Amino acid sequence: MRLVALVGVLILTGASVSAPAESLRGDSKRTIPLAGEEPYDALQRGDYRLAAGLFYPLAQRGDARAQYNLGQLYASGLGVVQDYQAAVKWHRMAGSQGHAGAQNELAQMYAKGQGVQSDQVLAYVWYSAAAESLGGGSKKELMKDRDTMASRMTPEQIAKAQELAQQCIESKFKKCGEK
Repeated sequence: MRLVALVGVLILTGASVSAPAESLRGDSKRTIPLAGEEPYDALQRGDYRLAAGLFYPLAQRGDARAQYNLGQLYASGLGVVQDYQAAVKWHRMAGSQGHAGAQNELAQMYAKGQGVQSDQVLAYVWYSAAAESLGGGSKKELMKDRDTMASRMTPEQIAKAQELAQQCIESKFKKCGEK
């Protein structure tokens, strides 16, 4: 009787182990998520559609890196239909958490009028925020971009942009001149 029970347990155990093993070998179309880095692995492989699907729930839960990357996918149209307004939404969410890459993307989108009305003042604000979030050579590049933006602005626009940038930084990126 024990032999029959042992064989039954081995059969059940073998069956439950073989199904996941098939998925891991790639014999199945179903993927198994791994330890939180799977969307980044999908990006590196160029599987943008999968990456977008994996980033979405993380982004909705407030993960700034996922929000930034989802914004990048929407801006470029990789894995999703290109949608600048969706890109702005996700970049704004990540930027308000201090993600310098998202802040830089917002600055560029305001400068170009992608997904938002072109606004040099807000572009200046977001360049300033991104520069505040970074250090080193990247900070210098962002300040150069901000100063290039300022060269096309009136003194009144620059004064307003500097005021809003200070407010943005002091509020830890929660009040950055946007409605």
